Parts: sequence; C-alpha cells; structure tokens
Amino acid sequence: MKVIFDPEEPIQNSTSATIGNFDGVHIGHKKILSAVKKEAKQQGLSSCVITFHPHPQKVLQNIDIPLLVPIRERLKLLEDQGIDVVACYTFTKEIAKISAQDFVTDILVGKLNLKHLIVGPDFSFGRKREGNLSLLNKMGAEYGFDTEVVETALYEGEIVSSTSIRNLVREGNLLKARNFLGYNFYIEGQVKEGERRGRQIGFPTANLDTDWDILPKVGVYATLANVDGTKHQSITNIGYRPTFGHNGLLIETHIFDFDEDIYKKRIKVEFVDRVRDEQKFNGPEALVEQIKRDVERVKEILSSN
Repeated sequence: MKVIFDPEEPIQNSTSATIGNFDGVHIGHKKILSAVKKEAKQQGLSSCVITFHPHPQKVLQNIDIPLLVPIRERLKLLEDQGIDVVACYTFTKEIAKISAQDFVTDILVGKLNLKHLIVGPDFSFGRKREGNLSLLNKMGAEYGFDTEVVETALYEGEIVSSTSIRNLVREGNLLKARNFLGYNFYIEGQVKEGERRGRQIGFPTANLDTDWDILPKVGVYATLANVDGTKHQSITNIGYRPTFGHNGLLIETHIFDFDEDIYKKRIKVEFVDRVRDEQKFNGPEALVEQIKRDVERVKEILSSN
C-alpha cells in the first residue's frame, strides 16, 4: 500500500476513492471500502482512501477527540483491507479554508486522478462543510468522475459509528464493540518493568505502556495476548491495584502457561469480554483466591468465543 502525506504529491493511476476519518476501520467503514475496491476492480482503477490527522474537530474547535487507534494503526488496518493508496493529509487550519470546489479540482482531480467517489449519505466537505452530494454530481459531470452513495451501516438496527464504539469501549461493553468493529478491540504497547507483585503471588503480569487514547473502563477482562505473532489466552486488569495502595492506572496482563521474558517487547492485547469490576481485598490471600476464580471464568469465556 502506498501512503501519501504531501497534498502536492500526485499519483499516476486513476482512482476509485472515498474520504473520511476511518478511526478503527469498523464494519461501516468496511462497507464503504468494499464498494471502493469493487469499483476499482471493475474499472481498472487504484483503490484510494483520503483521510486526515489530527481529527478536524481538534484543529477547528479545539475538541480533543480520543481515537480508537493511533494513526499508524489506522494505516495498518486500511492496508489489511487491501487498499492500494492512502492519502493521509495533516489537517490544518489552512486546509480547512480550502473551498469545496478547490478541493475537488486541486486535490481529488488534480492530484488523485479521481474517477469514482464513494461517500455516505450525509457526506459534506470543504470550507465550512459547504460541499455536498449536489456539488459533487455537478462537478463530476464537468471533470469526469461519478459519485456513489453507500448507505449507513446498521447492526441490529443501530447505526455503527466510531463515536458509538468509543462509548462502548469506555463502558466495558467489549462484546458489542466487537460486533460494531468486526474484530476484538485491542491495544498495543511495550512491556515495562513493574513492581513484580503479580509474580510474588503466583500470577506474573506483563505491565503495558501504551499510547492508545481509549481504554476499557477499570476492571478485569478476558483477553488474548499476541506475543511475536502468537496469540495466548490471558487475563487483564485495568486499574489502580487498590489492595496494595497503588495510585496510578496500570494495565496488567497475566498470560496463561507462559514463562518467556518479554520485558521491553511490544505486545498486542485483545479484549474479548468483561469479567468484573476492580475490587479491594483484605490482603494478598483473598486476592489470590479471587484471581483463581477469575482465571477459570476467563478460560470459559475464551473457549466459547
């Protein structure tokens, strides 16, 4: 997959394209991407995604939008979908001032050689979101491209959106988040040195240092830990370790039947389902007994998923 960061860089092939943030690349995004790829194959075009970073609302309204995945991961997910070209432009106030007409002529047609554009039903673009489907159809007739509308994706009657998935993850509703995403919500990070309390009580943990914006809410989760490309059953606690009086938020993963040294390694943790809230116990013995019960519950969950 070719990635273009410079809005001035042209591509040679004509494109079937779409425009959007594509945070998380969920099932609604995949519906659009499938249409893009289908048209590209039928017409002998390159499939292309135009996306922006940071989120436009952060630049225009100074609203911090926590993302489901970092931008580098978004690009990986788009590559996994078989997209040929991603135009990943830095969103600035200068770009926000570009009129819809100029965006079409200078970038879509002028740089990306657009022949077919696929958008959602409420799509708008350009300065003050002045561009719409009517304008695209009018300009398409003049500049030689078609515009196709793909209806919003629904799951059991609910609209699938990155915003709804962010809320589901923060609520700890990982099963529903998976239905909307089409895969388990996950985080990645480097294993950092901890206080080794888990090892002292018989449950060594990998303490994860991650730059993900969004985490599931505090609690215990059934997870899958991906180490060097191999998935392992695991249990993950997100919390403050109240039994030991710890204050900072920790992400601790105990990998079942695993004794490799993974300190400083980068691992991926997939969240399958929530097990329980974080609790404060009277001492290590009570905590150990609860962890044993949690591990059995996690094994049940993972064997049925």
